[in-house]
Amino acid sequence: MAMGISSAKDEGYNISITIKGYPNKKFFLGYYFGDKQYLRDSTTSDKTGKMVFKGDKPLEGGVYLLASAEKNLIFDFVISEPVFTLETDTADLVNNMKIKGSPENDVFFTYTKYTTKMGKEAMKLDEGIKTAKDKNDTAQTRILTDNYRVITTDLVNYRKNIMTQYPSTLISKIFKMMVDVDVPPAPLNNMGEIIDSNFQYHYYYNHYFDNFDWSDNRIVRTPVFHQKLEYFMLKLTPQIPDSIISSANYILKKSEAGKENFKYCLFWITNHYETSNFMGMDKVFVHMVDQYYTKGKAFWVDETLLFKMKDRADQLRNNLLGSKGPNLNMMDTSNVYHTLYNLKADYTLLIFWDANCGKCKEEMPKLKVLYNEMNPKGAKTKYFDVFGVSLTPDAKEWQKYLRENKLPWLNVYDPNNETNFRRLYDIYSTPVLYLLDVNKKIIAKRLNVDQLREFIKEYEKIHAQ
Repeated sequence: MAMGISSAKDEGYNISITIKGYPNKKFFLGYYFGDKQYLRDSTTSDKTGKMVFKGDKPLEGGVYLLASAEKNLIFDFVISEPVFTLETDTADLVNNMKIKGSPENDVFFTYTKYTTKMGKEAMKLDEGIKTAKDKNDTAQTRILTDNYRVITTDLVNYRKNIMTQYPSTLISKIFKMMVDVDVPPAPLNNMGEIIDSNFQYHYYYNHYFDNFDWSDNRIVRTPVFHQKLEYFMLKLTPQIPDSIISSANYILKKSEAGKENFKYCLFWITNHYETSNFMGMDKVFVHMVDQYYTKGKAFWVDETLLFKMKDRADQLRNNLLGSKGPNLNMMDTSNVYHTLYNLKADYTLLIFWDANCGKCKEEMPKLKVLYNEMNPKGAKTKYFDVFGVSLTPDAKEWQKYLRENKLPWLNVYDPNNETNFRRLYDIYSTPVLYLLDVNKKIIAKRLNVDQLREFIKEYEKIHAQ
């Protein structure tokens, strides 16, 4: 390794950019990270348009951007080398670009110049095709469409040549990530019938990341990485907690080859499913905390944040879908204790509510209608029961509401917090609804009353198969 390069890496970075025609202007150095862009540095150009970005610590490799003071993009470039020079002018920022000290940017801007030229030609052809179609000129449309395909093919071949000639460059690795999986036909048996109808899906899933160099930490700082990650997790993966957990483990195992890639994948997956509005996704969050954060694999997380994440996971693990709801033993209006598990019904709704809560006042009359509808008179056993837990601060107001509205199910409260129900069922607002099956297993939660009827219908339809 050359002495100058080694020394520069030790000292930090020094990037000189000159744009003739942009004197005495403020500029920002930014970078791509996941699905966002962030600012890293700023400086002001001199009277010749020269600006210098420098710092004591090396910059992480990736695709960076130069932006104006108004946050408008000037152009993208690559940072892999700590010291290099870019020089151009406002007449043609890309085609007049000169690079010194950066083989990565030599390849990057050669490609950018090519795509700029081909893009202009493609735009002309596209306009010509539209005009020809408007005139119903099928012959001209066909000719122009064929020419458009030639440009597309040339672009693909150009990228292939870069990947062959410069395999270690970041732009080559970006192109490889963009290459879609070539899925072979499903194998057939002796009768010519497909053996596995899901073969192509499984092949595509298992080979989706074949073109990723997970050991290169630069790939996370590109516009492509997040898009591919998100597609795999949200489109290729069934949005069922166990399937999501399997895909998360699959990705994180691969991404361990590059700590920055691993860091981003772990953070994004955890955050996305922790904040998801879809029911049951908290199981994913609990898994991520248990298997990665508490085991010290999230090396960037401090003790305070780790404690909060563990505590949140502990709150959620008691009430995950598929688990048995924690039993509750609470008093009714006569201070007689009743136990949740003693309710015998095909379905039990556990509702936490407050007589002063506006939303609760909307839900309770609807629940009363649903309760009466699902429990026809004369039935020997209850089909649908309710265990109504009051969070009303003043018990007299709760009792008044019960008298006036005649709620026909078991209504209880826990004035001394003997059951720790807020933590067991993650209660921080009202109303909160949990639907339990005949064995008191949680099958739905945080639905509203209007959604309950339809959910039970769908649930029975699925479990009748």
